[in-house]
Amino acid sequence: MVLLDNKNTTIASQYEKPECLQSPLEPENRLLVSGAAANPYKRSFEALRLPMLGHMGDRTIKMLSEIQEGLRYVLQTKNEYTLAYHGTGTTGMSGVLDNMIEPGDKILVGVMGYWGDKVAKIAQRFGAIVIRMEKSPGSRLSLSEIEAELEMHRPDLLFLVSGESSTCVYQPVEGIGELCYKYDCISIIDVIATAGIQPIRMDENKIDVVYFNTHKGCGGIVGLSPVSYSPRAMSKVKRRQTLPRIYQTDITVQAEAWYITMPKESPHDGWRHSFSICLLYSLREVLARIVEEGIENVWERHADTHRYFTSRAEKLGLEHFVPNPEDRLLATIMFKVPPGKDGYKIVSYISEKYQIDISPGLFVNMGKVLRVGLFGNNANRETAATVIEALESALNSTATDL
Repeated sequence: MVLLDNKNTTIASQYEKPECLQSPLEPENRLLVSGAAANPYKRSFEALRLPMLGHMGDRTIKMLSEIQEGLRYVLQTKNEYTLAYHGTGTTGMSGVLDNMIEPGDKILVGVMGYWGDKVAKIAQRFGAIVIRMEKSPGSRLSLSEIEAELEMHRPDLLFLVSGESSTCVYQPVEGIGELCYKYDCISIIDVIATAGIQPIRMDENKIDVVYFNTHKGCGGIVGLSPVSYSPRAMSKVKRRQTLPRIYQTDITVQAEAWYITMPKESPHDGWRHSFSICLLYSLREVLARIVEEGIENVWERHADTHRYFTSRAEKLGLEHFVPNPEDRLLATIMFKVPPGKDGYKIVSYISEKYQIDISPGLFVNMGKVLRVGLFGNNANRETAATVIEALESALNSTATDL
């Protein structure tokens, strides 16, 4: 046993124990429907308490394989290179771009809000020539508009956000893959706000690369970002003349760590970094829950919740931010703040009185809108009715007036 000498004791005594950490954390129960992380499925949350497995045991390797099968089911793909990065959806975003972009590559980026703009800026950091296709907030790109830009610019890559959650616009993926095959470019689709919520059908729609997170449509815990690369995408990766810049999201390294390109019989050969076993438990269990319900039923549950919630919200006099019903996301829904009302006051009123988190919008529309997310575990009529009752109370209160 090594004892502290007088010098170390003197140094340690200069730093008092933080008072704030001398009692346990006791957060209150809240309904999280802001469009960010939601209340997870009970099965996913409870999985965090399961006994720990080692990183290189047979059961861990089996679990990695089960997770891959579950992700393929959600995305409706047979892509071999399907796994989850450690990190949020933004980790998946930057990781995918890092793998697919070599300096000098030309990328056509659909910009319908914050997330498309962010991708354009990250792509520039990776040395890409970025061409922006911009639409005004609340509207989406048509296939003819996309094809015209593809024909004009002949990019190496096309990027679109299927669910632009900053404006709650839905960009359909049908027809995108066919266009990219026609113009010989790789399609990259952000499905963060749509995976596990509405159909992606990655193989049927010939999409090359997608990424999302585990805490929206999947109904899991924040901390992992699933990705899937098609054979076409992996062919481009394998032709690279330079290495991806970020080791942690290099898909060839992760393919080894997930035993896609390493023999499962030699587990120690596949080790590349430590996994968060508890987060993998959580993801495995939430995927098992989706399989149990059936992906088509999951899609329909989200669609039913959307119809129920928007119908009741419209009866309250709320006006949609996205004017065309076909352009609206199913599970992240945005309304304009009614005249005479203060958006921030509405959000605070609902938070304080009902312990419900909704959002006053993001960036350019901050304070001008009310955003509600009903996905994963919160995609049901009971939750939707609870939010509607809180909204009705807030709208009828003089405490939310300008």
